[in-house]
Amino acid sequence: MLMRKNCSMTPVTAEEVRSWPYVKLLAMLGESNLPPGGLDTVRRLILDCHLGSDVSVLHAGCNAGFLSREIARRSGCNIIGIDISADMVEAARRRMVVEELDDILSYECQDMRSMSFVDNSFDVVLSGGALAFVDGHTRAIQEWVRVTRPYGLLADAEFYYHTQPPKSLLQKVSEVIEVEVPCYPRSYWFKVFEHELLQPYCVFDAEAGARSTTEIKEYCQRMADYAATDWTDSAKEVLIERLVDIFHVFNENMKYLSYSILVFRRVNTGDEPSLYT
Repeated sequence: MLMRKNCSMTPVTAEEVRSWPYVKLLAMLGESNLPPGGLDTVRRLILDCHLGSDVSVLHAGCNAGFLSREIARRSGCNIIGIDISADMVEAARRRMVVEELDDILSYECQDMRSMSFVDNSFDVVLSGGALAFVDGHTRAIQEWVRVTRPYGLLADAEFYYHTQPPKSLLQKVSEVIEVEVPCYPRSYWFKVFEHELLQPYCVFDAEAGARSTTEIKEYCQRMADYAATDWTDSAKEVLIERLVDIFHVFNENMKYLSYSILVFRRVNTGDEPSLYT
């Protein structure tokens, strides 16, 4: 049973489910927050970043940890995931232990814009959609570059709007996630990664794609059955209602979205310049 923090054996109530903000709701459910492009993005990141058992990786903005768990499982690399939300880090740690990945995976509560890691700590720094919600993209990228070893790789998968959505829809999404919805074009992400020590390595683009109303309702029911097995009927009903409302909004937003997977090579100061990268 999912419990309140510091109140063991106290069941979740319908009133709590109604009051939880989106981030806490996801953390309590332990929902896997897939990166833009889902499992295909996981596969591409493993291949494009040449991940294997001898590679050290930082997952910046890990959320509940799906991307780092799946990469660790598929590649065997050693990964540290960080997130600014303590609730998300706790959820990621729980899943890491259950899935028996704690020998090659760990999670810490840190701000990607100001990390405690020393310079040149990782072979690869990657993320899957978290950067869009960070206030201070340039500062974050500077930190990613700082902790990446020379000739290592930086990779990110980010959504962008291929068509401008209605303002009313953006307002609904903002109300759900409780932050202003970033509305970036594709060109913006290339601009963000402009840095004297970064060279383009590879790029992939695709449309995000939406789901049917039936698929959304079935997913929300399955998620409630999976994550709220021992909840009261009233709490479970409220959970399903909230999930359906949330994912209807997200799904409508998906119709306007595409995503890019961007990989950059980190060079050294004073390295030979290149023209045709």
